[in-house]
Amino acid sequence: MAFLCQNHTIYWVFSPIRSVFLDKTIFMLYHLIVISDMTGDINMRILSESNPRVVIEKEELFVDHSAKTRSGHLGHAMVECKDGSIICFYSNCSGYKGGIYAGHTMYGWVEYKRSTDRGVTWGEPSILQYSYDSFLNGDQFIGCEKAVVCDDGTIVLFCLRNTGGDFEPYRTPMCLLSHDNGITWSEPIEVHNERGRIYDAIYRNGRIYVLEFCNSTDKGFTCNEEGLFYKIIVSDDCGKTFSVLSELPFNTMGHAYGNLIFRPDGSLVFYGYNVDDEYNLTCLISEDEGKTWGEPFKSHVAKIARNPQIGYLNGTYILHARSENGVNFVFYHSKDGINWDEGTIVSDKPLGGCYYSNNIVIKGADGVDRLLVQYSENYGLSRVNICHAWVRCE
Repeated sequence: MAFLCQNHTIYWVFSPIRSVFLDKTIFMLYHLIVISDMTGDINMRILSESNPRVVIEKEELFVDHSAKTRSGHLGHAMVECKDGSIICFYSNCSGYKGGIYAGHTMYGWVEYKRSTDRGVTWGEPSILQYSYDSFLNGDQFIGCEKAVVCDDGTIVLFCLRNTGGDFEPYRTPMCLLSHDNGITWSEPIEVHNERGRIYDAIYRNGRIYVLEFCNSTDKGFTCNEEGLFYKIIVSDDCGKTFSVLSELPFNTMGHAYGNLIFRPDGSLVFYGYNVDDEYNLTCLISEDEGKTWGEPFKSHVAKIARNPQIGYLNGTYILHARSENGVNFVFYHSKDGINWDEGTIVSDKPLGGCYYSNNIVIKGADGVDRLLVQYSENYGLSRVNICHAWVRCE
């Protein structure tokens, strides 16, 4: 069920679902699904009234997978190119593969759209050929969650690879380079020789910072092996070569997901999700640009934050993630990136997991900075459309 929208199409669905509470399959239940049309402006949603005033101005349908029974949970890389255009990536995957989790897979390829008017309109989709070739070959499946743009205009697009067609297990991560604003792409380059998933990437002062959790997921998505670590991997030549800068010093048992952000004082903050302590994010802070790290501590999130994504807009940190039971979309805000408000649920419960997300700060044609949030939203079983929400801080 889509949030914040005024016009809806109503469907009755007769299908099996899986209970997130009982871990059992429940068959032949009728469910009402409301699919938002999401074709125009919507009423403003206020996340905070003052100090700061944080609002979601509008929600838009970016990719209508429902029209062809497709899906695309994982793959929300977003970049602003040197020519001023904006590129947003997304997965185009089967809506049938996955049984009762139909649509919650990587069985497909990656596409992207470009905007040349600051996100007002978007062009026709382009296929990322590397991902399509991998799909046709049948040996691996590609997802692109993060990308950066370097000072010289090089786009570095990071690629998750798996061999199962679902989301795991992972191979070693790769990247693709573009020197023409995303028109053409290089051959794949290995980022690191340890299997795992790149959860974040930042470009700052000529250096690319990559966060990889070096967990192959052979034994499960959340870590259940001692001695596996999140690592900071860097490149000083715009993605041509990479090296390990540091290993985050904490026990990663039960962990998955992750995010990084540089604060205005230069400190680098890591955020990790712990399935055994869902109301607290695991945090570490580096005061020397990721070379060394302080002791781990907890950052409380009152409504949980699975797959946390943090942005910084006009002096305010904004965190968005999946909330309780993994089926709600929640937004938090903070002045220091550590102490969060109680959070605001901005979704109704859908039938399956969704709300993988990412964000990028965009200066609009009116000169106002906004946070563009891209996310997956359920339309039936575990199938999702791709949506955009625009957030403003006043």
